[in-house]
Amino acid sequence: MKKTLEQLNNLVELGVIEKYAIGGGIAHFYYIEPSVTYDLDIMIRIKSVSDNLAPLKKIYEWAGINNFEIKDEHIIIENIPVQFLLEYNPLIEEAVEKAAEVVIFDTKTVIMKPEYLMAIMLQTNRSKDRERLLLFLEQTNYDSSTFKEILIKFNLGENYAKFRKKYIDE
Repeated sequence: MKKTLEQLNNLVELGVIEKYAIGGGIAHFYYIEPSVTYDLDIMIRIKSVSDNLAPLKKIYEWAGINNFEIKDEHIIIENIPVQFLLEYNPLIEEAVEKAAEVVIFDTKTVIMKPEYLMAIMLQTNRSKDRERLLLFLEQTNYDSSTFKEILIKFNLGENYAKFRKKYIDE
């Protein structure tokens, strides 16, 4: 994982991507007990897209130059399947912008804050997201006022009320 994180930082240094933040299952591991995940989800901001039909083209070119295998939607970087995802909505954009700089495996990296991960779980609302959200609420030291602000800003208050009614306030 250390070498993979170093390569991600290299993408920023080279200007291939402007900014990134670890999201998905690996980000969850940073805050709660591990669960099963297959890949490393990286939310990215790209400065400019020269090809609207292939916005990740420069990343795939970089992968080819560095002999990283491409398998389905993943680039295998130092034996870790990495999925690069563009910031696909305003919540993700803000989550990347406000991500926390941390050190993992003696390597500086950027990871989404728990309040944003929790909001994204509410937004996507898959069964695994609901399970992880329960764990976050139980195990994570998150800022409840920040979480509430995010819920309001991104119109997720009703989603959270329904979630609480079904899974917490039974």
